[in-house]
Amino acid sequence: MRSALTYLSRPDLFGELAGLKGQFYAVIDEQVKSHLPDWILSAPGVYWIKTPESEKNLQTYEKAIQFFLHQGITRTSSIVAIGGGATTDLGGFIAATILRGISWIAVPTTLLAMVDGSIGGKVAVNLPQGKNLVGAFHMPEQIFICRDFLQTLSESEFESGKGEILKYGFLSKAVHSLILKNAPMDVIAHECAEFKIQIADKDFKEQGERIQLNLGHTLGHAFESTLKISHGLAVAMGMKYLFKILHDQKALQEWEKMVAALGFPEEKLKLSTYPHFNVEMFKNYLSVDKKKSDQLLRLVLVKEIGTHIVQTITFRELIDKIEAYDEFNR
Repeated sequence: MRSALTYLSRPDLFGELAGLKGQFYAVIDEQVKSHLPDWILSAPGVYWIKTPESEKNLQTYEKAIQFFLHQGITRTSSIVAIGGGATTDLGGFIAATILRGISWIAVPTTLLAMVDGSIGGKVAVNLPQGKNLVGAFHMPEQIFICRDFLQTLSESEFESGKGEILKYGFLSKAVHSLILKNAPMDVIAHECAEFKIQIADKDFKEQGERIQLNLGHTLGHAFESTLKISHGLAVAMGMKYLFKILHDQKALQEWEKMVAALGFPEEKLKLSTYPHFNVEMFKNYLSVDKKKSDQLLRLVLVKEIGTHIVQTITFRELIDKIEAYDEFNR
C-alpha cells in the first residue's frame, strides 16, 4: 500500500486530525507540545514520549501497548505518531502489532523525519545490541508533512536532517541539482521525500533497489552508537569514511561539494574531532549490526550521481580496510 504524502499548513494539519476527535490515539514527542492545539493536549488517548530515541525500546513499547488497550483502542482505530523519526518508528511499530495491526498516520516534525525517518513503512524499536533490531514493515496510511515545523528546529536537528539529504544527493540527480543550486530547504526536503516514497513503493520489503537507501548506514550506525552523535551526522560520516577506505576519490569529491553547499560544519564530520573514538568498540558494533548476514556485507556505493551499485564483501575484508586506514588507528 502506498502512503498518501500530503503537504499542508499547521492549521490544515490539525483540521485533518480533528476528524479523529473522540477516538484520537497518538504517540507524541513532548517537545512539540507548544505547537499543538488544546484539544490534542487534553486528549486522553495520547501516549507522551519525553526522550524518543532512548525510549524507543521494548520496555516503552509494552507500556504503550498497555496504555492503548486500557484506553479502548480497537481494530478500526488509527494511531497518529507526531514527532521525529524515533517517535514515528515507535508509533508505527505499535500500530503494526497491536491487535495484529491497525492503521497509522505519520506527522514528522523534524527535517530528518520529513525526508527519511517517517517515510517508507519501516518501523522498529532498538535493543542494547543495536538499532532497529525488532521491527516490521507497516506503511502509514497518511504522511502529513507540515513545513511550519521546520521553523521550530534547533541547529543540531537541521544538521541531522542534512545528513540524510546528503545521501539523497548521491541517489537522485534532482536532489543533487537542488543542493548545488542552494535551493530552499523545504524544496529539497520535498524532493527527497518524493524520491523515497517512489523507491519504497517499488520495493516495500527491501528485496531489490530499496537497498540504495542504506548508503552510508553500515558505518553510519556504528559512528552513531560509538560517538553518540545524531543519526544524520553519523550517516554523513558513514559515507565519507566508506569512500575513504575504498579509495573512491570521485565520490569523495562529490561529498565535499555537497557538504559545502549544505553549509555542513565539516569539522563535525572528522574523526579527529572525537578523541574518545574507540576503534575496537566501532568494530564490535559492526559485528552485530543487522546488515551483516553469514559474514557477508552488501555495501551500497555510488557509480555516478543517480546510479548506485552494491558490492558484497566479507566482514573480514571490511575490518581489514578499516584497520588499514590511518584515521581509524591514530
